[in-house]
Amino acid sequence: MILADVNVLVYAFRTDSLEHPRYREWLDSVLNGQSAYGVSPQVLSSFVRISTHRRIYAQPSQLDEALAFCRVLMEQPHCQLIEPGARHWTIFADLCARTQASGNLVQDAWFAGLAIENGCEWITTDRDYSRFPGLHWRPPF
Repeated sequence: MILADVNVLVYAFRTDSLEHPRYREWLDSVLNGQSAYGVSPQVLSSFVRISTHRRIYAQPSQLDEALAFCRVLMEQPHCQLIEPGARHWTIFADLCARTQASGNLVQDAWFAGLAIENGCEWITTDRDYSRFPGLHWRPPF
């Protein structure tokens, strides 16, 4: 099962993103496809934080639009909610230690641990994820 990173969702949502049409087309194919896909509430909250952030965008997205986008992702019949389980903290801490994660990489280790624990393929444009052993990841296209 795939699980999309924040950046992929932002690029698919924001029309001012570089290559927005390609990301939107990719996401539409996931939503309209038959294969199960995962959605993480933590990824979605980060998506809302970034897309509505006034220091990131001159014209940030409206909160209601960002939340509506998240609802569409979660309401598809083949969507599965992906949340941290009993092993997540141990996996996360191990990834942090093994990669000497600090700063922004700590959040990346958290998401990597979530994908590993749940057996998901992490879909991202961030090559930093290659440093996490045991994580299966790839760009969306």
